[in-house]
Amino acid sequence: MSRPIVPIIILLLAAASAQAGTDVPTTRFIPLELIVGANWSGEQTITYPAGTFTEGVEQGSASVWVGPRQWTHPKTGRTMTVYDRSRGGRNAATQIFAVRDDLTAIGRVADSRFGISACDQEAKYPLGPWAQGETRSFDYMCWHGDTPRAQITSLTIHEIDFAYGGREHCLKVEWLLRAKDDPRAVDHRIYIFAPGRGVVRQWQIP
Repeated sequence: MSRPIVPIIILLLAAASAQAGTDVPTTRFIPLELIVGANWSGEQTITYPAGTFTEGVEQGSASVWVGPRQWTHPKTGRTMTVYDRSRGGRNAATQIFAVRDDLTAIGRVADSRFGISACDQEAKYPLGPWAQGETRSFDYMCWHGDTPRAQITSLTIHEIDFAYGGREHCLKVEWLLRAKDDPRAVDHRIYIFAPGRGVVRQWQIP
């Protein structure tokens, strides 16, 4: 006597559905809200949350994001939508961040450190659609006083969507900075972002 086919099919479909629910996403839309630590509505576009947002770092001084506001770039003359980001402590910094024109990342347009007077089109943290394991490189310019210097940053997605510190949907990113004419790293770090908290952990790669 043959076994009934329909119940077997139902069981297989149920098992497949359960497995699909546990699969880790391989792609993700990264909103600006995840980077600054604001609440996100789920909208798949780059929006600019307004307010003051304090990062939830585990160690060291937390950076505070304030914005958005309009700002005129001192080298290009363009009026841009920016956020002010500052922190105290041993590695105190006052920075201004803007989204790149291609909407794929946000980066510094000004920094109080390292003799930087302005930057244009830096990629510090990823935005928009990215995939697990993806690496992208970005050419941009920074000015030290009136002297322009060509730079390259690379962003790599280590973990597109994972649990960290009891929080779901975190993001782990590697950031590498170097001068365009020099293969040696100027700075090389790992960042972990958590929804509603921004950066929760970061460390430098030797």
